[in-house]
Amino acid sequence: AGLRGDVFPIEVSEALDDTPVFHDDVVGGYLIYSEGPGRLVMVDDRAELYGIDGFTEVPQARGGAPDWRDTFERWEIGQALLEVDDGLATVLIAEGWIEQDSDEYFILLGKP
Repeated sequence: AGLRGDVFPIEVSEALDDTPVFHDDVVGGYLIYSEGPGRLVMVDDRAELYGIDGFTEVPQARGGAPDWRDTFERWEIGQALLEVDDGLATVLIAEGWIEQDSDEYFILLGKP
């Protein structure tokens, strides 16, 4: 049956460059699967590696919480690979981030 494009950013992730990318744990797991250990991820679904901080910071920023800027600065984020309905996608677009690719489920935004 293969991987589901509504769960994993199969096509949109092809537009990623080498800059640090913001994403959720599911996307992080997919990036490791599809690109191998050379792809550095912010977080993936191995909770034991990231602890409570990793699994608190990412969802808060992903929802568009005001401190997303702190997270992006600390991680030197240059791209964001998000689900199209993530609150952060709307916030970043309003902040001038540029759409680099998208499909029905995912959007890749680049720092202006």
